Amino acid sequence: MENLTIKELHSLRIAIFDNEENLQKEAKLLLDNEMFSRAYLLAYFCFEELGKIPIIVGVIAKIELGETVDWKKLKKRFYNHTKKITSQNYHYYMFGLETDLQSNSDVKWLKKANISVGSSFEKKNLATYVDAKNKEFLLPSEQITKDECQELVKFAFECLRAHWHSETLTNPILSELANKT
Repeated sequence: MENLTIKELHSLRIAIFDNEENLQKEAKLLLDNEMFSRAYLLAYFCFEELGKIPIIVGVIAKIELGETVDWKKLKKRFYNHTKKITSQNYHYYMFGLETDLQSNSDVKWLKKANISVGSSFEKKNLATYVDAKNKEFLLPSEQITKDECQELVKFAFECLRAHWHSETLTNPILSELANKT
């Protein structure tokens, strides 16, 4: 990934969004068929995929301001699991949560979400790989509860909804399509 034009970057945003939408739908199908660990895994991938979009938006802003883009640094960030999840957390904070000026529940949510990035990555691994701890085999099918899975698949949809909103506000390709109809 290097030297993409602004139009190509906007198209990349749409491709990422479309892929995430498919991941979320497939996670829901797996959930409905009680395949909780795999549904959890796909729901987790939704966050990583959506986390790429704010990263791309930052690059678009740099190009529009005439700043130099470090494409190597971008690529590294684009593949960094922690950075993508953190990016998605900030996006959801901005576009998915209501501002709470009285008790700051939105800010509290963001702080908690960013603190739990590491543990969510560990949970994703438990949903993916067989592990062994204290001479006990940890099977993915036994590591994720139905409730955990339902919660994550639902949250993936809420994050998708936040991106539907922000993409229609900020992606000129979608604005063009909306004006044609």
